[in-house]
Amino acid sequence: MSKEGNVAVRLGLFVLVGTVLLVLGLYLLGSKRGLFSSTITVSAEFRQVGGLRPGNNVRYAGINVGTVERLSIMNDSTVRVDIALREDQAAHIRSNAIVSIGSDGLMGNKLMNIEPGDGPGEPVTDGSMLHTSIPLDTDAMLETLDRTNENLAAITSDLRQLAERLNRPGSVLDLFSDTVLAAQLRGSLSELNASAQAAQSATEQANALIADVRGGKGALGTLIGDPVAEQQVKGLLQQLQLLSDSLSSAAGEVERFSTGLNDPKGLAHALTQDTIVASDVRRSLANLEQGSELLNENLKALQRNWFFRRYFREKEKDLKRDGSPKD
Repeated sequence: MSKEGNVAVRLGLFVLVGTVLLVLGLYLLGSKRGLFSSTITVSAEFRQVGGLRPGNNVRYAGINVGTVERLSIMNDSTVRVDIALREDQAAHIRSNAIVSIGSDGLMGNKLMNIEPGDGPGEPVTDGSMLHTSIPLDTDAMLETLDRTNENLAAITSDLRQLAERLNRPGSVLDLFSDTVLAAQLRGSLSELNASAQAAQSATEQANALIADVRGGKGALGTLIGDPVAEQQVKGLLQQLQLLSDSLSSAAGEVERFSTGLNDPKGLAHALTQDTIVASDVRRSLANLEQGSELLNENLKALQRNWFFRRYFREKEKDLKRDGSPKD
């Protein structure tokens, strides 16, 4: 064989081996991405996809079951994601499954996770719309962590300043280390404890008194619990009220009488304060008494007179006839 023939054979073998390797690589790549397997398309809608791209993996229970096929902006608040699921794997996914956006590791590529939903459901079919959950916004989380770090730094600075103030001479810690102040505090606490015990004892006694009253024990309990005693007390109070009113009226009368005695124009004042008038009144009373005695003697003399004797006898008979007592 000539030299040119050997070169041609080697070139042919190289091309053949390269072609086989290319076909094998394409097959392996296609089998991994599902290019050579039957797929169905399902969709999910999100408010934001957080850097998701076509070709990213789709996992169900941690297993790759498809890829992201297409991203479409539907309106200003909705992004639609079309997912290509391998048909043999789609038979295990139900229509109530929940789709979320995650990442492959902490800083890996974005991917989509499909989690089983609650309750039974039909298997997904081509064109099914799956439920979604709000994805974790890494940027928002980092912003929150940044604000938290700033707050922690401010709190740490305040704590450092507080510690410096406490360590200065004359701070509150020095007061706590003062033995005299500590003794005074202990004495105050002891007094407070004694006061608390006295208050507790008074409270217990008050509770016992209330219990006795509710149970009808003692004089107060009898007055409150016994209806008869209650009525008697009410009657006694009414009588006391009447007596108080009578005493008030009598006091008013005495006050008016005293006012009359002190009035210079009144008869009582003249009788009690003016000695001349009092002597005249006593003399008049004595004359009236003397005149009354003389009148009685004159009447007796008339009864014995023969001219009036008949009149008095008839008068005496009339009195006896009317049932009057005899002399």
